[in-house]
Amino acid sequence: MNTKRKLLLFISGMALILLFTIMNTNTVKAAVTWPTTSFATWTQGMSERWSTRNKYGFMVNKDEGYYMEEYKDSNNIHVKIPMIAHKSWNESTETKYYVVMQSGSTFSGQEISSSNVIRTKIKDYSLTSLWMLDVTVGNITADKIQICIYDDSISHGFWRTNGVADDGTYPFVMSTPVLGWNKVSKVSNLSTDLKDDIFYAGKNTTLTMNAPKLQDSNVGKFDNSILNNAGESHFFGQNVVNNEIRTTYEITTDVTKLDGIVDGLASSDTNKYGLDTVLTYEIPSDNLKIPLSYGGLKAISLSAEALDNVSINTKDYLESSFVNKVTGDLGTGHTLTYSWFYSTSDNINDLKKVSTEFTNNKDRKADGTLGTDWMILSAKDDFTQYLEKQALAGKKIYLMMKVYVDGKLSTLTNPILVQIQVPTLKVPTLKVPDKIDFGTISVKNIYNGGSFESLTKDSDKLSLFIPDTSKSTWKVTSSIKENDDNSITKINGQLNILGENLSATPIEVARISKHGLVDLPLNAKVSFRGYHNPLTPRTNFTEDINWNLSPETPNMASN
Repeated sequence: MNTKRKLLLFISGMALILLFTIMNTNTVKAAVTWPTTSFATWTQGMSERWSTRNKYGFMVNKDEGYYMEEYKDSNNIHVKIPMIAHKSWNESTETKYYVVMQSGSTFSGQEISSSNVIRTKIKDYSLTSLWMLDVTVGNITADKIQICIYDDSISHGFWRTNGVADDGTYPFVMSTPVLGWNKVSKVSNLSTDLKDDIFYAGKNTTLTMNAPKLQDSNVGKFDNSILNNAGESHFFGQNVVNNEIRTTYEITTDVTKLDGIVDGLASSDTNKYGLDTVLTYEIPSDNLKIPLSYGGLKAISLSAEALDNVSINTKDYLESSFVNKVTGDLGTGHTLTYSWFYSTSDNINDLKKVSTEFTNNKDRKADGTLGTDWMILSAKDDFTQYLEKQALAGKKIYLMMKVYVDGKLSTLTNPILVQIQVPTLKVPTLKVPDKIDFGTISVKNIYNGGSFESLTKDSDKLSLFIPDTSKSTWKVTSSIKENDDNSITKINGQLNILGENLSATPIEVARISKHGLVDLPLNAKVSFRGYHNPLTPRTNFTEDINWNLSPETPNMASN
């Protein structure tokens, strides 16, 4: 009897001791270990159809469309984070939230109140669920941050290892990828289209940054209203590289919205290729500003005197890396051609094709193959002379090149200002053609007579400049020498310009009373009245024309 009683007491005592031990274990908690001196390796979640218990962690998964996002609500900055955890994770009372911050080389951390976190279940699996965390981060001024979550709840929390902290450094802790915060940067070490800061219209361009996805649809804004109207920026994808988030946006530009626009895009900078612009991404924690060079063309500036001796090769004004980029992006398997267009300040957006408006000097290469042909402007060609005359008249001239892929407009350069510096003229000036060419005329036509027009009639012009200060009417007179051995008059020829037959006696051919630049077509003709003496084949007959510009002498009043 006594023996049984003692045994029961012993067993009861053991039960009491065991009960006390269990109760003591539940009330004594270990300290939370979480990163404060460096960023932890991010905890990647995985959902697999064959698995009943998916791997706990944060989801950055383009196949399922789960991404980390950032947005601003009033004055609060939020980070939205998709993650896999226990199916009843919201029933845990042990969850703690932390933010790790890096500024320069200094790390620090602080706890985030659970009242600043909203967790919402968005998808159930067998034993786990996909949750969306909405974390109000507050006014953090760090360069980079990482959000960490601790939960050691036996029933609903995280595991010590095996999917939450595989390296065992921070038990029961899940860590997001590192986020760019107050110093968001363009990730230039990746294969990004904008790593060289050259931007051109017509091709989809990608930009990668170290920040979460933004919730707005069109998030990139150019500081140039015309480029902004033609461009859009959309989310393209997100992944994690070297423990840091990478979010990529695609920039699309409608080249047709830039075609024909000069005003607002033209550059006058002769030292810098392209037009400077800034693309801004309005990120809640930090507006990312990306300086870009649009279009690849720099302005041309040359004195009229220098242009008489030096030709302009447009190769020197088009950035080689821009050409290489365009040909590399668009030229694979295709032929890239170009055409040059111009406009003046009279109608700045009225672009005209150089090769169509100025048909002489085909070797100018106003059209050609990109990267192989280059437009040349020399003093003698008609387009260059036109540029000089426009400058003399005080008008601005603009140039732009359009690039075609298999004949379809694909991109274009920025427009540029062409600055031909002419001396300030205070006296009237007269410019005449170097030569009026009638080509080859048969002996038969000279013997029988006939009338022939100049072959160079498009460039046979008188160019006059009359300053505003002039009070006079000006007249142009012309004359020729009739008795030279090879004179046209020797073979009964008659030279007619501006409707007047020229002779050795000066004759008035034009009278000018308006100011500014005036062009007068010569309408040059030569006629033969019949000649019956022997002629030597292939003989050149010429006339030297004397020109004179003088003010009209007013008639004296008679007494």
